[in-house]
Amino acid sequence: MAVAGVDPSARRVRRTPEVARAEILAAAREVLEGGSAADFTVAAVMSRTAMTRKTFYVHFADRGELIRALVGPLRTELDATLQRWSGAADPVAAGSEALAAAARMYVRHATLLRAVWWSAADDAEVAQARATLLAPLVAVGTRLLVDQRGFDDDRARGVALALATMNVHVLLALGPSATTDERDAATRALREVWTSVVLPRPPTPTADT
Repeated sequence: MAVAGVDPSARRVRRTPEVARAEILAAAREVLEGGSAADFTVAAVMSRTAMTRKTFYVHFADRGELIRALVGPLRTELDATLQRWSGAADPVAAGSEALAAAARMYVRHATLLRAVWWSAADDAEVAQARATLLAPLVAVGTRLLVDQRGFDDDRARGVALALATMNVHVLLALGPSATTDERDAATRALREVWTSVVLPRPPTPTADT
């Protein structure tokens, strides 16, 4: 993948550590969003900045730490959103709010999230980042299935993983230009699926009732 050139004279600019780190993260996001996992190298990232490869290692131990730094804010946002769902007195209302918030986040960061998700099959470090983003929803789903349906832990975790994976694919399909109506429709559809699976089912009427 071709990378943008940088004026060599710009390398003499002094930066605070915070500014340098932010510049590297912005370049990393640009590289990851614009190519395949194979293109996502330290050299490719730094060639899009006005800094040297050596400077990269001042701020990040390795490529894996860089990837974790990219997805870290998204994980923090997901944790805050899903925390309100876990253990809520009204799981339907709390779940609807959590799914709507997740949909907004997926639209806002659609290009990065798509890059992480689709590159993970070819890159172990990106796959770890993807697992980090999936984990909080799996945890909430597992707890709900144990509490609401009485599933054992293994069964609950397996079903929750399937639900969370479905969630991600539906939200990734929205893309960065999704309208409010499209986002709301996806949220309603996901709510229907989660509600039908997670909430206790009413007893089946018999011929005597």
